[in-house]
Amino acid sequence: MTSTTAAARRRHRVTTAAVAVLLVAAAALLIVGVLLERHTESGAERPVVAATGEQQESHHGESTEATHHESGKPANSGGEAAERLTGISVESPWVVALGAIASVVLAVAVWLRPNRAVIAMVAAFTAAALVLDVLEVSHQLGADRIGLAAVAGVVAALRVATIVGCGYLYRSRLVAT
Repeated sequence: MTSTTAAARRRHRVTTAAVAVLLVAAAALLIVGVLLERHTESGAERPVVAATGEQQESHHGESTEATHHESGKPANSGGEAAERLTGISVESPWVVALGAIASVVLAVAVWLRPNRAVIAMVAAFTAAALVLDVLEVSHQLGADRIGLAAVAGVVAALRVATIVGCGYLYRSRLVAT
């Protein structure tokens, strides 16, 4: 075996491992992001109400305006847009769990059997998830949740890296057809 073939096999193994790890990391970070979003929406970040009546009235008026403004937002933000397109709430616990399970199953599949069919399935799944992640970044930015938008952005970046790794593996001569 020549050194170039050995180096190509090593790159192939490293890329296969990287794709598998990226799939699992994106799934784990997605779960963390959904949990953070639910924690934020459950009222964990409620502002402290001031003691005086005048300040309470002012605060009440502001929070009422904010609530009306939030509910009056157009339905083209990330979560609602994805739900409108698919008819499924993409943030439901079952959908998130199925997505995470699919990511882990695909990670195991690409690790154990990195053939072109598996790599194509990983790339297709990841591309679909990337679209939802980009919609989520947009939704979180529109809701002024920069932290959650950053988490969704990191998940999207992991997905892009996964797709790049899949492209390398798919074009590799070492992959079985």
